[in-house]
Amino acid sequence: MKEESNVKASGTHRIEFLDYLKAICVLMVIITHYDWTDKTSPFFTMLINMAVPVFMIISGYNFAMSNCKKADGKLGKMYGWNIMKPKLIRFLVPFFAICLIEIALLVVEERAIHPLRIFLLGAYGPGSYYVPVMLQLLIIFPIIYILVDRNAKVGIAVAGVANLLFEIAVKIFEVDKYFYRLSIGRYLLLIAFGCYLYLHPEHRVKRYQMWTMFLVGFAYIVAVFGFNKDLMLFDYWKTTAMPVAFYIFPIVILLFRRFYHSRIPGILGRLLTWIGQASYHIFLVQMVYYHFELGGAIMQTVWYIAVPFNILVSVPMGLAFYELDNLFIQKMKQVTHYVKAMV
Repeated sequence: MKEESNVKASGTHRIEFLDYLKAICVLMVIITHYDWTDKTSPFFTMLINMAVPVFMIISGYNFAMSNCKKADGKLGKMYGWNIMKPKLIRFLVPFFAICLIEIALLVVEERAIHPLRIFLLGAYGPGSYYVPVMLQLLIIFPIIYILVDRNAKVGIAVAGVANLLFEIAVKIFEVDKYFYRLSIGRYLLLIAFGCYLYLHPEHRVKRYQMWTMFLVGFAYIVAVFGFNKDLMLFDYWKTTAMPVAFYIFPIVILLFRRFYHSRIPGILGRLLTWIGQASYHIFLVQMVYYHFELGGAIMQTVWYIAVPFNILVSVPMGLAFYELDNLFIQKMKQVTHYVKAMV
């Protein structure tokens, strides 16, 4: 069964569909970080706020694909330096560059600089928890992979129970919201769902199972945001809490089934692919852009002016940052090879 599921991703070509999905999600991230007066409408709770859950599912999928191809799904190899190194470079090089930019802006604005807060706790800006969460994922993902690979139902169940136990511990020990946001624990089920999507055929999820999951997640969203119900758990980040995974996963499955092999022709397809490839860099740029209010007074105008403006600033800057990062890494590899050859 697993061999059948991996046929789609066995080639060396890039999967454009994943880039399209990431491109749409990063645009949604930029949209949601505008200072909206109301973010509890169905438009936000059922669509725009799904950007991060979808990103987490894609992360689980991509990590599974990488570990399957490069480490043969073996636990020891997945923790090997050859596997970890490129991932660390991909996350940390652009992140440290953003940290330096934020330090420079703090100096210009004559504000206090806290190196620990900047370098170790995700820097400043909306979504600054993302990098620490991804670094934790590097550590725990091989375990999730092994569990889901050996038995899909058991693996997902273990991830779901671990996610739930994390939320219970947060409640019992009254974990501060600031530290809660930095933990991968709140996304374990989403990551496992993404891992499952790669390792096992999508059609194994029966229609009634998809409807059951969807209705559970949908009921949570309606209860919390439509009727203002206060649940015992999930006090923080309710828009992306664990029950939301049941709402968004069936939708992602349908998108995979319908559009996985699709390609958008022309300049639009190439642009979406480029934005998807640069989604992490665009995300980092929007952190700085929003935190330091680089858009000036226009950021405070009506949404139909501010939001397009925010996108037209953040996306090109993120694309340029992505290209510069690629160039820097390429040059560093050349220097490394040159030094090794000289030695």
